[in-house]
Amino acid sequence: MIKKWIKSFRKTVLPNGLLGRFFLIILLPLIIVQLSLGIFFYNRHWDTVSHRLARDIYGEVELVADIVNTSTLPRDELVYLLNQVERSLFLDLTWKPGAKINTKHKRRIMDMSQDLAGELTHLKFPYQITTTTDGQQRIHIQLDRGVLEVVVARKRFFSSTVWVFFLWMVFSSILLFGVALIFMKNQLRAIIRLAHAAEAFGIGKNVDHFKPEGATEVRHAGAAFLMMKNRLQRYLTERTAMLAGVSHDLRTPLTRLKLQLSMLPQDETTHAMEQDVNDMENMLNGYLTFARGDGREESKEINLKPFVTNLVEKFRKTNHQIELSAQPDVQIIARPSDLSRALGNLISNAGRYASKTWVKIQKKQDLVQIIVDDNGPGIPKNRRKEVFKPFVRLEESRNPTTGGVGLGLTIARDILLSHGGDISLETSPQKGLRVIVTLPLYKPTKNT
Repeated sequence: MIKKWIKSFRKTVLPNGLLGRFFLIILLPLIIVQLSLGIFFYNRHWDTVSHRLARDIYGEVELVADIVNTSTLPRDELVYLLNQVERSLFLDLTWKPGAKINTKHKRRIMDMSQDLAGELTHLKFPYQITTTTDGQQRIHIQLDRGVLEVVVARKRFFSSTVWVFFLWMVFSSILLFGVALIFMKNQLRAIIRLAHAAEAFGIGKNVDHFKPEGATEVRHAGAAFLMMKNRLQRYLTERTAMLAGVSHDLRTPLTRLKLQLSMLPQDETTHAMEQDVNDMENMLNGYLTFARGDGREESKEINLKPFVTNLVEKFRKTNHQIELSAQPDVQIIARPSDLSRALGNLISNAGRYASKTWVKIQKKQDLVQIIVDDNGPGIPKNRRKEVFKPFVRLEESRNPTTGGVGLGLTIARDILLSHGGDISLETSPQKGLRVIVTLPLYKPTKNT
């Protein structure tokens, strides 16, 4: 149960991208440290400083109250003495002889330091506290001959070092996080380029411009990718060369067989032998077409609607009934000849077994779908995976004029996979076969 919860939490809450996870790895400990330091600083430093400031204010207020209460000086001299004390203690003192205060309510505190309020409870004279709108504390002390008013400025009992500490902590964290982000983005740039190169190579694009860069591990992965790419290209080149040699070697005896058969008396036996030789040649050509693959043609941007429209018109000229519906401005990156061969194989198969074909082009999120429907007999569900294998035919007569050599769907799927797409078979609403071709939409990307 816990494992399922953790797995669900990872999928729904944690970011999927490396940069997002980097933010989480850096920010989470940073926030925890900041909160821990803030709480510790508040409980230890701020509390200690505030308590000491409040104690100093209490001592000064009690000292002044004792001096005034025990003084026998005339009023003018007492006021002069209080003015001198104001300059030394940074207190605003006012003497009100003969005044009285309401001692029933000693406090009326709005926004006052709790430490200062606690210290003033030890004052031996009756007092009353009020808070002004600007945060000053106005203390009225009842003495024997009148009321002493003491105004304490907010800066006397409030330490600004707390806010300085928090501002410095936040500023330094943002600065360090920005520096870390710059370095991390530089490392991610190398990984993104490697991913783009691998993706481009996977769909048959040229990636000769790619160079390994970044951290040691990323450069090692880039070098391994280049080695893999070179090995695959060398393997394809060697395979194509080998098959070209096989083609040359096999065509020579096939040609001799044709000549010898043409010189023999024409009967059913020689006709059957000639048919077998033609079948062998067709199968050889089909296999070479499949094995030769692609890679010789450059990929380019293609607008699917006019591209497929031209392809459909070619089949309509052969009395193939095709109905086309396509969304405008559907752009992909593909090799035109190979894509035309793949789609042509699919439309040709539909026309071979059905009386009418429907072709539809539509966008689906970041993909484009090319749907080919027909009203033919379709393909049984248990054989839809099998038909993509080379030389597999549903038509059991082995007659190439009715069933081909069994490479149409194989070649089409091989081409589509090399473009980063795929192909699937379903039951058509027209009671026949539905072929769904999926290809990635073209998205211009900025150089990273």
